[in-house]
Amino acid sequence: MIRLGIVDFDSSHSVEFTQRFNHHGVDRDQWVEGARVVAGCPGESLMSPERISQFTPQVEACGVELVQQPEDLFEKVDAVLILSVCGAAHRARVLPFLQRQIPVYVDKPFANTWSDAEVMVQTAAELNTLLWNASAMRFTDDIAELRNRKPQLGPLFGCTSFGPAWHVEGNPGLLHYGIHVVEQLYALLGPGCQRVSTMSTATCDVVTGIWHDGRIGTVRGQRQGSTVYGLTVFTERATIPQWTSTRNAYRNLCRKIVEGFTTGVAPVPPAETLEVLQFILAANESARCGGIPVELSAVTSSAST
Repeated sequence: MIRLGIVDFDSSHSVEFTQRFNHHGVDRDQWVEGARVVAGCPGESLMSPERISQFTPQVEACGVELVQQPEDLFEKVDAVLILSVCGAAHRARVLPFLQRQIPVYVDKPFANTWSDAEVMVQTAAELNTLLWNASAMRFTDDIAELRNRKPQLGPLFGCTSFGPAWHVEGNPGLLHYGIHVVEQLYALLGPGCQRVSTMSTATCDVVTGIWHDGRIGTVRGQRQGSTVYGLTVFTERATIPQWTSTRNAYRNLCRKIVEGFTTGVAPVPPAETLEVLQFILAANESARCGGIPVELSAVTSSAST
């Protein structure tokens, strides 16, 4: 049984994940085996400090020991979940655990800047310690079914991914809700995007990405009307509209967390996590500049100058 710790309780994920690992407060079909949250640090919050007092009793009710500081978890856990809502908090939370060679899962967004993301990934590689990140929407049952049908559908030529994309101060642009829609896209197209252009209004963001092989991926993030998740997938043999249900998304992500900590292999490679961040940062920059195309490589080059 893997002993898990949680750092920062300002996200509802602190409750949702703990309930599934600890078999408390959710239906049996949502239970996840192989790991248990044994201790957690309620921590601080850059964006939603009021939520910590709301979620802490719910986490504690699952049988979790509370500690005062993240470093108090070092001797109590085998792996840690960094669940801070704000991506800007993640670097400072992640590095002390990596330096102790404690494997880490980081909630979305992985980081808010390229420099933070690069430092975390490089540190994990240098210390040969697992570090990974993913949105639960990457692992929905519907996306898994589409991936399984690829042999019958033939080559995938493109995809439109849609869902909510409310802008929240602290995680700019698509980094907060829109990241789920981007992750759906990457779950099917994989990495390889070269440039993006974004049209943004008060109610919607539309991002068009061009992949290295000519495929086109589109993200439509809604802030008005229906904001359900879904995809339209364009393949050699069919065009498939598909809603994506969130019903088992947390359970499936938690299963992947156990898989990663058990095998030591990231369910989503760090290079793809970095590209997802590049995609979003480039999309945000394109929106800021009125929709001009932005190369993903420009994100890394501007960060290094």
